[in-house]
Amino acid sequence: MALTDKGHFLCAHCGSTAFPSGVERDGLRVLGVPDGSRVCPSCGTHLTLATVEEHQVGYCETCRGMLIPRRSFADVIHRRRAWAQNPAVTPVPPDAAEMHRRVICPQCGMDMIADRYYGPGNIIMDSCAGCDLLWLDYGELKQVIDAPGLDRGSRDLT
Repeated sequence: MALTDKGHFLCAHCGSTAFPSGVERDGLRVLGVPDGSRVCPSCGTHLTLATVEEHQVGYCETCRGMLIPRRSFADVIHRRRAWAQNPAVTPVPPDAAEMHRRVICPQCGMDMIADRYYGPGNIIMDSCAGCDLLWLDYGELKQVIDAPGLDRGSRDLT
């Protein structure tokens, strides 16, 4: 198993992932309730309901990906960056291959659009235009929150 730039281990042979003990879940509170029939677009596991701040999200307990409404994502990023107290972390460049992967929306079954997130964090995220949902892989939410910027630690929530 090799350590990825997102902080988990990936087996080159079978593609399975493993997380070091004590690794956080991007500040999510897992509710443990199945999220209907929606399945993870990365590993095929059924999603579980979780909350981040007061927003409900779909969460994969296997690969730790997150399905989040676009407005919820914007609110979470705004709040968490404003209240950030830890030192900023310069993000690593994203893997260009992520722009060409196929991700299916767990809500409607249509192809999601992979695109660069043009805010802080240097991530490639997948979005469904029809459902207005975003798929974030493990560590991407933290990478956006921890990226340098004048809004970090501002505590300006207006």
